[in-house]
Amino acid sequence: MTYCAYHSRCAKVKTILRPLIMDAQMYKARAFILALLLSLTALSGCSPSDEGASKAGQDNAQESEELKEPYYHGLVKEYTSLLAQDPNNLAAIIALGNAYFDSGEWNDAVTYYTRALQVDPKNADVRTDMGTSFRNMGMHKRALAEYRHALKHDPSHQNARYNMGVVYAYDIKDYHAAIRVWNSLLKFSPNHPRADQMRSCIITFKKVTRKGKQ
Repeated sequence: MTYCAYHSRCAKVKTILRPLIMDAQMYKARAFILALLLSLTALSGCSPSDEGASKAGQDNAQESEELKEPYYHGLVKEYTSLLAQDPNNLAAIIALGNAYFDSGEWNDAVTYYTRALQVDPKNADVRTDMGTSFRNMGMHKRALAEYRHALKHDPSHQNARYNMGVVYAYDIKDYHAAIRVWNSLLKFSPNHPRADQMRSCIITFKKVTRKGKQ
């Protein structure tokens, strides 16, 4: 039987897989939203010396995570069961990686994204989320490598390019590279949801780099 991982119009999809197919159809939007949240605190102030998130609201965030935990555990159980029946089901592999990603279990997310890329190595969405997983594990160079892979297969992938700028700016502190990456993103996506913040950051980074030369 043929499985259609990305299109609900595929007539041969098992009914039990329909939630996974919907996840796959919405995957790019989901990944894009996660990318925008990747450095919300850093972008809001856009100071090169700003590091980490504000402590405000951490108690509420912890409570929210506690409420979400049973939900993600349920997803993991469901997708693991599906993979036991069909180990090569790409949609289930990606969905399981997404569940681990959304619950902040980065090592497990990378495990399943790697498995998905063995089947579909040109999947820019999976590459990008794996890069973000590496970024959250503190593996910044590995994150950049995955973003580059994603852009190689899909040069218009806004999520990968945006995240690359975040890593350059706030992890590696290479402001010249961050300026270059975000300028390239703004060139073909001037109405990007965070265009104003990126432009503000670019101005700030240019001032900082000029001062460094003085």
